[in-house]
Amino acid sequence: MANIDLPEKEIFNQRVRAVQGRIEGITKSNTMAGLLNNNFKKWLSSSSMSPLKLTQELDNNSDGVISGDEFATLLGKMTGERPPEWVVELVFSFVDADVNRGIPLDDWMAFLAASGMEIPDEMFKKKVVVAGSIAIDHKKFETGQTVSVSVSFNVEVVAYEFAVVNQKDMREVHSSLTPNVDMDRPDFDEFEIELDDPGTYVAELRHLGVRLDTETFEVVQAYVEPVVEPPVHSDIEVVDAEVDHPPAAVPAAEGFAGFVARVEAVKLRSEAQALIGEAPAFAIDGDIQSVSRTLLGTGDYRNGYTLHCESSDGCSFRVMLKPRETPPSAGEAFVGSAFPHDWDVALKQLICREA
Repeated sequence: MANIDLPEKEIFNQRVRAVQGRIEGITKSNTMAGLLNNNFKKWLSSSSMSPLKLTQELDNNSDGVISGDEFATLLGKMTGERPPEWVVELVFSFVDADVNRGIPLDDWMAFLAASGMEIPDEMFKKKVVVAGSIAIDHKKFETGQTVSVSVSFNVEVVAYEFAVVNQKDMREVHSSLTPNVDMDRPDFDEFEIELDDPGTYVAELRHLGVRLDTETFEVVQAYVEPVVEPPVHSDIEVVDAEVDHPPAAVPAAEGFAGFVARVEAVKLRSEAQALIGEAPAFAIDGDIQSVSRTLLGTGDYRNGYTLHCESSDGCSFRVMLKPRETPPSAGEAFVGSAFPHDWDVALKQLICREA
């Protein structure tokens, strides 16, 4: 027997109700149809066969449809003699099917359910709850400055909606619908927007009209440096400012895996960001699973590359690299020093920047 691919149970039940309504409409005006329908229901209720077993016996050529000939054979078992063709056509009309083309197995299952048979739950496609998150690289921006945004999902999506609302008057200042063909990956996308007016804004990520995540950020008026006339002379001795050097990298065995575990254990995104903000550079290594362009990164990382890695202990993380002529390739090993930068809530991944 061919595979029976039933949709989610809720969608399947809608089809069952439609078949029931069609049967009621036909049997009200056709006495013979009502008699056939009642006899078929009685035979099913007295039969010891499950819907799957019954379908398996009927679809003996495993072509994925119940043909008129196959159904006539079933009616012959019920009544003791093979029915005329008009009887088969009448029953096929219950599911709006043509005798020459047959009844697809999913419609056949809906017909059995409409006739009183219980369809096992394991035959239905499991409903997948889509989760997603927004990551914005900073919380405060100046007018005219680009805002880098990344969105990620726990499963592949066909499309997603992204909107930005001014918190003061709830006016929508940005809205976009992005299909997965325009995304970096079917479960991840990175882009940037630019806002010209100061204010507090709320970014919203939606999927099929359902809000998945929000992120608040602020845009302030860009600072204009005042023009200062240089002094004619000065007795102040100018000394070289001390240069802050980045902290030494912490060996992976001593810190990176433990740090990822600490970030993953916190409940609030703000707590994760607080840990990331205080973290030093780590010496990390892992196998590169895939490489994507960081087209909308900021600063030295714009137009660079993002490595999607997995460590030897199964920890998944991403590393943003600065632009280079020849990036690493999937399958290679990444060994280097990197600063924690952000936490992807949906994928539970630490995003790092190459030190």
